[in-house]
Amino acid sequence: MTIEPKGLQPASKTPFWGSIVWLCSIAALLTSCTLHKPTVPVGIFPKEMLKVPGPDAAAAGVPPGYRVEVFMKDLVWPTSVDFDPAGNLYIAEAGYAYGDPFAPAQILRITPAGQITRFAEGFQGPVTDILWHQGKLYVSHKGKISAVGANGSIQDLVTGLPSFGDHFNNQMTVGPDGKIYFGQGVATNAGVVDLSNIYPFVWLLLWPDVHDVPARDIRLRGTSFVTPQANNVLARQGKLVNLGSNLTYAVTSVFNRNKNKSLLVKTRAFQPFGEHKREVKGETKASGTILRVNPDGSGLEVYAWGLRNPFGVMWGPDRQLYAADNGYDERGSRPIANAKDNIWQIKQGGWYGFPDYSSGIPITDRQFIPKRGKRPRFLMADHPPVEQPWLTRPENAGVTKFDFSTSDRFGYKGHMFLTEVGASTPITGDPNPTGYSVLRIDPVTKETQPFLTNRSLGPKGLEHAVTAGPRRPVEARFSPNGEVLYIVDIGVIQSYEAGAGPFPMPVPGSGVIWRITKEGATVTGPPANLSAMPPRAFDRK
Repeated sequence: MTIEPKGLQPASKTPFWGSIVWLCSIAALLTSCTLHKPTVPVGIFPKEMLKVPGPDAAAAGVPPGYRVEVFMKDLVWPTSVDFDPAGNLYIAEAGYAYGDPFAPAQILRITPAGQITRFAEGFQGPVTDILWHQGKLYVSHKGKISAVGANGSIQDLVTGLPSFGDHFNNQMTVGPDGKIYFGQGVATNAGVVDLSNIYPFVWLLLWPDVHDVPARDIRLRGTSFVTPQANNVLARQGKLVNLGSNLTYAVTSVFNRNKNKSLLVKTRAFQPFGEHKREVKGETKASGTILRVNPDGSGLEVYAWGLRNPFGVMWGPDRQLYAADNGYDERGSRPIANAKDNIWQIKQGGWYGFPDYSSGIPITDRQFIPKRGKRPRFLMADHPPVEQPWLTRPENAGVTKFDFSTSDRFGYKGHMFLTEVGASTPITGDPNPTGYSVLRIDPVTKETQPFLTNRSLGPKGLEHAVTAGPRRPVEARFSPNGEVLYIVDIGVIQSYEAGAGPFPMPVPGSGVIWRITKEGATVTGPPANLSAMPPRAFDRK
């Protein structure tokens, strides 16, 4: 049933000023008729792709006594490396990066002699991790954990993971019990589906039923968020120029918020856009979790929950499970400022605070008040005991994957080598100078030192884009003998202000694998300076 405002005439017969008065009256019911500044930065998106120089080891800095070289270049969104017992090295090209959803998702194999072949393809991008285990290459890709046999055949072991939002299923590691543990990210920024899931991440336009899924049954507070339903507005197409129709639509939406028809919807956490129940059922295939599964894909279970995006997951030499977890962004209906990234020691059954704590601190604390938006409020009615971080890193440092040194011949045995991909400014908020590097962390003292850095930054605003040095490291991986450290650099993903807000511009083919050894050490493995594609025109001498 349509609500027809009394006295409203068809748009073609409504006097112009009468329409304006009526429009302001309706707007006053919601906020006011005042023009406000946009709540996200806007600008003009570039019309040309960045020209990025080829990688150069001279632009990469390592500590004295170590040597860095370009192992492989011209890769399209590399995310992971691993090794088989025969000495072959495998590289995953993700097949997806924010702003580029159509790259091929594939696994390359490099023999000890340097021969490059395509080992497997046809995955659902992004491929976030690969793991050689028991004669198979396990692949973590969008919504699935699969295994690739020696002949390249693919068997899906776990499907239906909640990975169609902002974050995905992530790194895998084999535990002392022989099970495979992996991280599963959340769909949203801070628990609520909102307009930031349309722009820049797009997925709400395609899958309006996607949302965060809790690992336990939870009860929510009355906190809800009223948001424009962009899908319904866009579906009106030509009707958007009909003033009378749109006024009727606006008034109807105030009193009758139907998620499939309304201009405005009310949304609560852990449910699809436009739904607002108070009780939510938990599931095994849950968001923000550490999950574990038998190598054959059976016995999937939740090991820990309440994380946001546990991208790096690894058992340490101390037989502790560690996870690198990205903090909240200052965006969307529930922007949260100053949220740190975290390294956690994961306990079975532990709860790590999402969506109501950050680094073990209640989200209601004053330090999290955003520049754009209200002071955050709790979403869950009841909270389990919250764990505290093992180590915190600055906001938007972008902690990703890590490994531990196992060899005195490389040095720093037992230390963690952590990659940080850096901020996605302006999507994630204000610029942050941290990240974009590899850190060495002493697990006893928690002392943190840079290990791989960029010695030749680009111009202001493009420091880690127009550069020949490391750009966005996403994985540190030691060779099986522990003497060589490989660093996966996904490449250039630069974001800009655009007409409706921030949007990424990635540069395909800018991915690099860096290789680090002790000075004077004999390098085992394939030769350096490999390329998976012909040289680009601006790299030729």
